[in-house]
Amino acid sequence: FDISNSQSISFNAGYAKRNPAINELYSFGLHMGVSGIEEGDINLKTEKAFKNTLEYKWIPNTNFTFNALIYNQYFNDYIFLNPQGEIRLTIRGAFPVFKYEQTNAYIYGVDISNQFTIGNSIFGILKYSYLKGQDIKNNIPLIFMPPNSLFGSIKYRLKGSIELFNSIRAEESEIEINNRYVFEQTNINTDQDFVPPPSSYNLFGVKFSTNLILPNYKIRIFTNVNNLFNIKYRDYLNRQRYFSDDLGSSITLGLNLKF
Repeated sequence: FDISNSQSISFNAGYAKRNPAINELYSFGLHMGVSGIEEGDINLKTEKAFKNTLEYKWIPNTNFTFNALIYNQYFNDYIFLNPQGEIRLTIRGAFPVFKYEQTNAYIYGVDISNQFTIGNSIFGILKYSYLKGQDIKNNIPLIFMPPNSLFGSIKYRLKGSIELFNSIRAEESEIEINNRYVFEQTNINTDQDFVPPPSSYNLFGVKFSTNLILPNYKIRIFTNVNNLFNIKYRDYLNRQRYFSDDLGSSITLGLNLKF
């Protein structure tokens, strides 16, 4: 429904069914990739879900966009990996035990995003995500739900070209600074997992790219730095968090040659 020339609202409802995956049915042993023992269940039933979304869009001009999406989803026989509260000793060491189980669940949340430009040189993005899951059969929170997060980035694009040396110039140069703040997952009971959820964390990143124009070639050079300040953190959805911190600073360098 178009509220005005710049605003619209839409509603969507959908129903989906998913059969259990092979690993959810037949896993039985150590999963070295996540250092955990996983057990499937051959009696798992088909997972069924009914989802509703309500979306609002506002685009007053070409330099500003706002979007908000509210959603809720009900699951019958929701399949999930549940920690068993057991550390099992094997010939390879002691590992936490997880089992695929089913329950009825309710997941709801909201995603908000905003994009804007200032002139022809500055581009910005802001995003916020809120999600909550509930095991309605056992009246407890759903485990392994993504924590709420906030993301922002600002990008500056240099106009024109810059003469360097020997008929080489730089064009379409861009530099971006971004930040992601992940909140602590508080919607969980202490007895549902082996360890409490990790604390919130704040990660900065920097990106830079430019085109080098040579007499006969065009070279795209880019670099990407994640976790710029080498923050010590653990990601709630990374099961290696039981054992170690997540990645520190990482730098990616790239070169794309067109000829």
